[in-house]
Amino acid sequence: MGLSRRAIAQRLDFGATRGMTKPRVQANPSRWRPGEEIVAARKAEYERVKAAAPNRAGNIVFRPDDGPFCLFMLGDEHLDNPGTDLLLWERWIKHLNRAKHVTGWSLGDVLDNWVKPLAFLYGTAETPAPEGWILLEHYLDQMGEDLDCSVGGNHDKWSGSGDVLGMLMEKHGVLHRNDSLRVTYRTPTGREIVINARHTWSGRSMWNAVHGIKRAARMGIRDNILVGGHTHISGEGREIDPLSGKISHCFQVASFKLVDDYADTLGLLEGHISPAVALVIDPADRTPIPRW
Repeated sequence: MGLSRRAIAQRLDFGATRGMTKPRVQANPSRWRPGEEIVAARKAEYERVKAAAPNRAGNIVFRPDDGPFCLFMLGDEHLDNPGTDLLLWERWIKHLNRAKHVTGWSLGDVLDNWVKPLAFLYGTAETPAPEGWILLEHYLDQMGEDLDCSVGGNHDKWSGSGDVLGMLMEKHGVLHRNDSLRVTYRTPTGREIVINARHTWSGRSMWNAVHGIKRAARMGIRDNILVGGHTHISGEGREIDPLSGKISHCFQVASFKLVDDYADTLGLLEGHISPAVALVIDPADRTPIPRW
């Protein structure tokens, strides 16, 4: 340009005083977080997910003493389904009483919660979806204090990304997880009873209603009690660890839905014995197990 460095600097300074060096446009700031902020957020997210993940060590329920207690394992409720016997449901839950050491577990599918292609089924029932949640809250107000644990079922997860059932259970102080829950009942003297519940266990057999649960016990889940729902049929069995001699008691719990059009359509055989199972547990019992 035929100008010295000093001359160019002077002209740039002159232009700056006149506002001539400002950019013609001003870009909007980016909506996205910078890399460092993304990394910090991802690390924090992982810690939250890890803390909420299934706990193999189990959650702990502290018993007030070493005396016997009773647990009601409540099968699939389907409280808003026209084929559900609410009188039978109420006869079971009226016996729940924490003061008398009788508490309960919910094994999932508390409501039909029909969504998307199945939503047309609400046309065959008198209870619309919003009233189903009101019905659930009505019963939780009565029994929430006496529930220990809740396992979510496949119908419960049809609520989309929101865990409505989990929020309701948390409101009533109930330990809740979707799919599965492993809990240790621990007495003041250190005796422990471990319960492992899933809404559904992998494995089916036409010859054994409790096949999936016994399979899990045989494959290494050596907890004291294994229990599941989902299939609306009843079954029980035991598995023994051949090395330690520890026995796992396995229970398949049916449902409070007694009239099932779906089962009739598929021609499924009747397998319903009881909608719930009452387990009386004596942590102090050290009676030797007979071996034949």
